[in-house]
Amino acid sequence: MRGSVVKKGDRYYVKIELDPDPLTGKRRQKWHSGFRTKREAEKARIDLLSKFDRGEYVEPTHQTLGEYLDEWLKAIEHTVRPSTFDSYGRNMRNHVIAHIGTTRLTKVDAVTLNGLYGQLLSSGRRLPSRTGRGYSPAVVARALELRADGLSLVATAEQLQADFEEAANLTKDTLASLLRRQNQRRAIDDMPDGLDRRTVNYVHTIVHRALKDAVRWGRLVRNPADSADPPRGGQKSDGIHAWDATTLRSFLTQSRESGDRLHALWVLLATTGMRRGEVVGLRWKDVDLDKGRLRIVQTIIQTRSDVTISEPKTTQGRRAVSLDAATVAVLRDHRKAMLAERLLVGPDFSDEGLVFHQPDGACLRPNAVSAQFVRRAEQYGLPRLTLHGLRHTWATLALEQGVHPRVVQERLGHATIAITLGLYSHVSQTLHDDAAGQVASLFL
Repeated sequence: MRGSVVKKGDRYYVKIELDPDPLTGKRRQKWHSGFRTKREAEKARIDLLSKFDRGEYVEPTHQTLGEYLDEWLKAIEHTVRPSTFDSYGRNMRNHVIAHIGTTRLTKVDAVTLNGLYGQLLSSGRRLPSRTGRGYSPAVVARALELRADGLSLVATAEQLQADFEEAANLTKDTLASLLRRQNQRRAIDDMPDGLDRRTVNYVHTIVHRALKDAVRWGRLVRNPADSADPPRGGQKSDGIHAWDATTLRSFLTQSRESGDRLHALWVLLATTGMRRGEVVGLRWKDVDLDKGRLRIVQTIIQTRSDVTISEPKTTQGRRAVSLDAATVAVLRDHRKAMLAERLLVGPDFSDEGLVFHQPDGACLRPNAVSAQFVRRAEQYGLPRLTLHGLRHTWATLALEQGVHPRVVQERLGHATIAITLGLYSHVSQTLHDDAAGQVASLFL
């Protein structure tokens, strides 16, 4: 490698002669931006040659951070789980590329990243892109009023059709969607403008991995994320959301009495703490009702509109789970109901061996199952909870009842007990208090 100083106009440039292209044998040159004096250019030339000798030389490029991240995502797509890739892409597009994507890759430093993290913490929350056409505020207000008076969706839609010309074609389903969207807007209005600290820390984790690969690929000399100061992770700022036993019992009772087709699915989630994808992907051949056990060997993942079958999230995720007698009874009844339903469908039924499925046998869509759970809880007049909240509910109740944290970890499929204790530290503190009293009572 050789370098020289070249004057162009009133500026000096450093020209670096690189090794010939290994494929074509063509000559390669790299020019470094103009310097005001020859002395500055000579100093830069010596520094560049020294970096080359130390293996720290990076060829100048105009590639932006956004362009690099797009390239990086394509390169790693087939090396990670579909859900992980979807999460990486969504977070990079929404929280990094949207803010500093036009910054040249080689200009990204710790100050740039710290500024990004601060911005995300203060005002990084994005509004949903799907707002819907909707109706006038008068129609929405009247709909809320009628529903508050106890009218059904059908009766409310008919009254709105009579009261408003714009609602002449309003159907029950459209009204339900309109009211759900209104509730979502209220929830969004109550949210803080910034992202949660744990979310921003996760963004930093992805950025760090991407820039680490940039160093490995020779795009950067060092990883600027090493020197950045992301917020500490840990629990979300609003804590772990879970129901108490009374609320959970009310939900399951109303689900059973209403003839909910997914009642057995809610029961299994509530009594095992399994993940959504693990339950949706459960097959009858992996369930032994006589022994009261099941094996988790596959999971169904949804990324946007795509549904795929994958292996459990971790090695510990591939596990056996014991079932209580009441849950076994519910699953037996569920199997009878599904066999009867299958006879009604006839030859069009697609037998994939799943415990929970659509009427035609196809797998359930995980996101749709989550949405149905939230709607059921709302219909039953219970506190809002996500489907994943049932997993938190089981873990919280188990620890409160004195189940050993190691057992809780194994049933949840966490990689380490530290994850379990970290997530449910609000419960483990109670266990510490109980332990202090129990041991002291032995001799005081």
